[in-house]
Amino acid sequence: MAHFSDHHHSGKTVMESGQYVDAGGTKQELSQGDIFPNCPNTGKATTWTHASHVHRTGETVMESGHYIDADGEHVVLQQGEKFPSCPKTGQSITWTHEQ
Repeated sequence: MAHFSDHHHSGKTVMESGQYVDAGGTKQELSQGDIFPNCPNTGKATTWTHASHVHRTGETVMESGHYIDADGEHVVLQQGEKFPSCPKTGQSITWTHEQ
């Protein structure tokens, strides 16, 4: 399930490079500093969510939001924080944006 805080609106600045999906399901690669475009299919304003990609323990959070680790643990992280170790094991782990 996507969370409202993880939605990005057309016209806003991209804070984290990666692949995004608009409300209609269109995928687009965007770079940090780009502006979220209108829907490529309709030309109308839309919302975008970050498609899944992985972050590793110790990396800096570039985009505040809800994340889930490989074991299914959920966390809310703020921009500038570091991705934590696994809450269950304390070991390094990968994190993705919660969808």
